[in-house]
Amino acid sequence: MSPLNAEQLAGQDNTTSPLRALLIRLCADVSGLQGERRDAAQGRANLMGSLLAEIDETILPRQLTLYFDQVVVARLRVSQRRLLSLELASDIGPADHAGLTSTVQVYAQQLHHLSARYQGTGFRITRQVCETGIETESCSASQLAESLASQQQDSRLERLLTMIGASADAWALQAETAGQNRSHGPAPLARQLMDLAATDRAAKQKNGHALRLPDKTPHYLLLSISSEIKLIVACDQTETLLIALPVQHLAAADAAWHMVFSAP
Repeated sequence: MSPLNAEQLAGQDNTTSPLRALLIRLCADVSGLQGERRDAAQGRANLMGSLLAEIDETILPRQLTLYFDQVVVARLRVSQRRLLSLELASDIGPADHAGLTSTVQVYAQQLHHLSARYQGTGFRITRQVCETGIETESCSASQLAESLASQQQDSRLERLLTMIGASADAWALQAETAGQNRSHGPAPLARQLMDLAATDRAAKQKNGHALRLPDKTPHYLLLSISSEIKLIVACDQTETLLIALPVQHLAAADAAWHMVFSAP
């Protein structure tokens, strides 16, 4: 009996769709798979697409380890085509989970944070056998994809906040309508930032610009709160974001700004 090829597998009606896709992938030309790995290593592959495919193709318990330039940045435990846990490298730090109500939203935000921070960097994913316990919170690749799609509809300042908000002492985001305003951090400082954002908005409505910012978008200004804490005032479209940030995180904030606003 001759071996089945990818086209014959695709035509088998009694093969479930995910399994069929995996079999077709396994039957693919080796050079094509090597090309995928080469694209990933050179930063040309879609990280989210690669991770979602790995999750969706994994039945037995496996740990997926994500490397950027040979450095481990994340470990994912996967089983039965579901993401069981996601551990980020300590130097990346957690994103701000304020307002997130489900495990899938938290995982999607963390993956989005990784993708934005390491945009265009070569990566690779390895697989190792692992154990699983009694998992109470997990999500499928399709659930992650839906949550990622909704988060990618966020404004650019919201994406910037996702990347650096966890390092901030406090922040305030003033949107076009008052009902969309948000803040986080110690109440006195967060309230001061919201008051400053409101003052800035009132000044803009009166004369077109405020806080000595140039009258064009996007832009940001760096002010001093103390020798250890700086204030970033960022504007884009109708939004204003104020972030009280320790000085040691300024370089990361500047890099995040350029990632967000240089993206196509």
